[in-house]
Amino acid sequence: MPRRLLLVSTSTTRGGAEKIIYTLATYLNREKFEIAGLVSVKSLGAYGPLLQKENIPVHSLEMEPLRFFSAAAHLKKIINEKRPDIVLAFMYQALELCRIVKLISPAPFKLISSHRVNPRTRSFATLLIDQMLKTQDDLTIAECRASASFLIEHQGYPANKVQVIHNGIAIPTFQAEKSALRKELGISEGSFLIGTAGRLHKQKNHAALVDAVAILKDRKNLSCVILGEGPERSALERQIEKLDLKDRVFLLGEKENAASFLPALDAFILSSDWEGFPSVILEAMASKTPVIATNVDGISEIIENEINGFLVVPNDAEALARKIAELADAPDDLRHRLIQNAYQTTLEQFPLSKMIAAYEKILLE
Repeated sequence: MPRRLLLVSTSTTRGGAEKIIYTLATYLNREKFEIAGLVSVKSLGAYGPLLQKENIPVHSLEMEPLRFFSAAAHLKKIINEKRPDIVLAFMYQALELCRIVKLISPAPFKLISSHRVNPRTRSFATLLIDQMLKTQDDLTIAECRASASFLIEHQGYPANKVQVIHNGIAIPTFQAEKSALRKELGISEGSFLIGTAGRLHKQKNHAALVDAVAILKDRKNLSCVILGEGPERSALERQIEKLDLKDRVFLLGEKENAASFLPALDAFILSSDWEGFPSVILEAMASKTPVIATNVDGISEIIENEINGFLVVPNDAEALARKIAELADAPDDLRHRLIQNAYQTTLEQFPLSKMIAAYEKILLE
């Protein structure tokens, strides 16, 4: 009989963690696993309707600030109705809610939690709550070794109950022409185009990327696109206006499939201050786009500096600008070597099939 699995996520917006949840819900072997449904702590985002189209029941707790315990009661009711064998909880709010429910619910279920980002930057209070409730986990999945080390060494998680599963991606079999993609983005073909994709949040530090473009303002053909939406949009708009970069830096909003636009770039930039194991880097590498990323958390488990991409220190716009300029001036053979090494990395180390197999093994055990 298939194992009955309930997925619980903080959100279902177009983010990296949410994409992994959607992938698991749709790719896990249906002969081995029955997906009882997905519960979103927040209002449904883009992946909610997509899951519903796959005939997966989707529920939203619509949790509001200071309504944690009413949301826990709602989740408890859903779990008692669904009677899952396993609850897989992704991201902080979701996993803490599931832990509370496991404390108070009569329904016997195994709980697997996954923070999906290194929690090292969280407040003292949230880390303390995490330490108090972590004993409810039957297993914790860390998305990278850096996160696993923090959970074990700082948060006191038992090492035998923490397992690392790196994200994996499906390698694209077809890519649209760069010129067609740039036309769709509204960017001239002659530009050296850099860009990024991700939620407009302080974590991603898009401000450092904008500052780097300002430092390189004398390079007349340099342009930058930022795909995504989030709370930092207004601040970024003000920064772009102040630095007189309206003809250089373009906030293009959320795209239905941002990864499909990555081949339009001459370089993909991830300027994050903290991370987990960002799949968007893998997507850029698989699209044969050179990557420059900050050396934080799980990123160094993907990028080997100057072998399959470039690493820079976080929150240093000048260092980022120097590396962008270096890549723009690099000879074709260096760019080709970086691209080929990066593509091979995704093929050999991070295929989607490897990630799915690792999750299925854990869920069956």
